[in-house]
Amino acid sequence: MRTQFLATITALALSTALPAAPQTTAAPRQPSLPRTADGKPNLQGIWQAFSTAAADLQDHVASLNMLAGRSVVAGGEIPYQPWAAKQKAENFRNRQTADPLSKCFTPGVPRAMYLDFPFQIFQTPKSVAIAFEWELDYRLIYTNGSNHFTDGSDFRMGDSRGHWEGDTLVVDVANFSENTWFDMAGDFHSEALHVVERYRMTDPDTIQYEATIEDGKVFTKPWTINIALHRRADRDRLYEYVCQAEKEEVSGAFAREPKTWYPGDGPTPVFSNAILDAARAPAKAAPVANLPWTEDGKPDLSGYFESAAGGANQGVDAFRDGKSLLVDPPDGKLPLQPWAALEKKSRTLTERGYDEPTAHCFPPGAPRGMWIPDGYQIVQTRDYIVFLQERVAWRIVPLRSGADATRHLPDNMRLWQGDSVGRWEEDTLVIDTANLNGKDWLSEGGDVTSYAAHLVERITPTGPDTFRYEATINDPVVYTRPWTIAFPIKREKFELREASCREDDRDLPRLKALKDAAAAKKQAPNSK
Repeated sequence: MRTQFLATITALALSTALPAAPQTTAAPRQPSLPRTADGKPNLQGIWQAFSTAAADLQDHVASLNMLAGRSVVAGGEIPYQPWAAKQKAENFRNRQTADPLSKCFTPGVPRAMYLDFPFQIFQTPKSVAIAFEWELDYRLIYTNGSNHFTDGSDFRMGDSRGHWEGDTLVVDVANFSENTWFDMAGDFHSEALHVVERYRMTDPDTIQYEATIEDGKVFTKPWTINIALHRRADRDRLYEYVCQAEKEEVSGAFAREPKTWYPGDGPTPVFSNAILDAARAPAKAAPVANLPWTEDGKPDLSGYFESAAGGANQGVDAFRDGKSLLVDPPDGKLPLQPWAALEKKSRTLTERGYDEPTAHCFPPGAPRGMWIPDGYQIVQTRDYIVFLQERVAWRIVPLRSGADATRHLPDNMRLWQGDSVGRWEEDTLVIDTANLNGKDWLSEGGDVTSYAAHLVERITPTGPDTFRYEATINDPVVYTRPWTIAFPIKREKFELREASCREDDRDLPRLKALKDAAAAKKQAPNSK
């Protein structure tokens, strides 16, 4: 985290409540708790830990960007081996730069659960998804009886498998990377880390969170933390804190594009009714045999998906096998305004590769997240459709009806993934998205979008595991008329895996060198 940011967020962590005793057996059933249709405690909602654990799990006095607080460790202290205690002390001395979160990296488990940021839980019989406001990170906890990966893969958020013991959700987390910390104070682990979490609701607005940590390479014995998670009744949604983008915008490493970024004031342009009325009508859905259904009678979209977008990530209107993915306009070409056509051409220059936001591992935005060549998981509840993108970003779509189905955030609240609202039109999921920040590109080929983009996406079943994806983009800043792209998506029998873009990015320095070299050449005395 940036120093300035830490100074702000640590002021929020004012609770110094003592931890509860470790919970080692399943709690008795509590009838007063909210419950799902299958009788389990309903953990869904927005939660946050109001604790100083994110600063230091153990007793600690105040330090730079860290409020004083009491230990949440059972017994008070972490049982380090002698060499590891020395390493922890060194980590503390170097914490301002050595802490993975200072680089905006993935926090890991259990640290993600007690950061000074809210998170949202989505619960189904087969899985529990947790979306974090920090960097749009997420966890997917399989509760379907599946086993851990055995192929040697490691993950910064671990590999989570859960089951219920009475009213307690027990989560076994393995296959860790060694590259995360437990807190800002430098408490650390190795790749041998094994965590067992227990989530137990003590009342409708409190979850008692317990995590037992075992790592024979670092600690002399297992140890346990206890932290209360509180429901954020003041929140009806998550927002975004894209740490890396915030850092780069402040430093100037990611520069503003005045024509496409949200200007900060004034009305957002819209197409005239005449132009909108002339746009192509969506295709009618045909009945599908053997379509799986949810308990509330909707098509079951849940599962792991891959798109057949035909390389749209390299250019949404490129022709492949003589055909464009654009179904409107009929000629298959983007109806670009003259300035946008020049901008798109400029973006194909080698030195512009650094300007492409996903090269910095920023969120792909909507609708591009649907055609980036990585898989994604759809988690479906009665009230939400959640997209978990493999490159580690979430997109949350609340399901609404009536006038609420197109109600969005105030115009000045702009997000990378936009503000999406979903509704069902017979068997088609329709997603209405506005409030985009205009910072994304639509493809590596430089396709242009702006803050004025208003998207209407449609996901329609075409078979038990196949769907048609269609997106109509209305963006009067960039285009002369709306346009529509369509392609198939398919549910696959795979599990979602973590792809840590920021941590594994090796290409950005090369792209920066190309950009700097081009700038230096233009400034040279003999340059033309």
